[in-house]
Amino acid sequence: MAWFKSRRPGTSRKGLNSELAHIEARLASRHEGIGFHVVITATVISDPPADMDAVQAIAGIRDTLRHAAADVLRVRDAFDLATVQDVCAAELGRERSLAAVPRLLFTAKATVGLLAEDRAAVSALLGAQRQQTIADELRRQRAEALAVRLSQPATLLAHWLEEKDSDWTNAPRPEDTAKMAQRLAEHRPVEHLGVEYALVDVVRQFLSTFPEPSQKVMIHAILAGGMRALDRHDHADRVEALAGSLEPAQVGGP
Repeated sequence: MAWFKSRRPGTSRKGLNSELAHIEARLASRHEGIGFHVVITATVISDPPADMDAVQAIAGIRDTLRHAAADVLRVRDAFDLATVQDVCAAELGRERSLAAVPRLLFTAKATVGLLAEDRAAVSALLGAQRQQTIADELRRQRAEALAVRLSQPATLLAHWLEEKDSDWTNAPRPEDTAKMAQRLAEHRPVEHLGVEYALVDVVRQFLSTFPEPSQKVMIHAILAGGMRALDRHDHADRVEALAGSLEPAQVGGP
């Protein structure tokens, strides 16, 4: 775009700033149908070239700043205006320029808000999300509580017998009930699994603190050695086999 035309009276830094003191835009957020109301104040910080067309300069600055704000805001939630305000202000506060000779430098400030309809949409969306979160959490808690109860074979059998169409003459075999209860127990939260499972989880977390494979192999070796000292050779063999899978494969020949 060419910025050079015959000099017009009033093409000055003061005149440009007066025209750029209030730039409005409604820019999209990451939520479809919800937009931000942005008021931008631009400040030209260098003298415009003598032959610069003020109208084109003003239009170019407005366009540049609106696009810069749009790029920032289109990925932002409309729920946290304070954070959005800070991010947008930081972006627009950077020094920019138009392609003139010498370059016309400018910065900007921005105020981000929501118009009434957008505020109503945000409230409705937040309300729907809260209700969904509550429903999901209640469903999760019910499922978790049921799994905890049914991890006992007797409780599992009683639950089966309580069903409306259950056939008492065709009840599950004890071994089937025990197997199903064990499968449920394996998926219970750690806090409901007892001390042994909690210890296993602590060991798992401990191993994860060693990022290097060589470190993990060393820990496995120590664990296997303790097992052999207690005559638990089968367990030690399994631990050593797992440690072997952590060692990097040999590349090339001897």
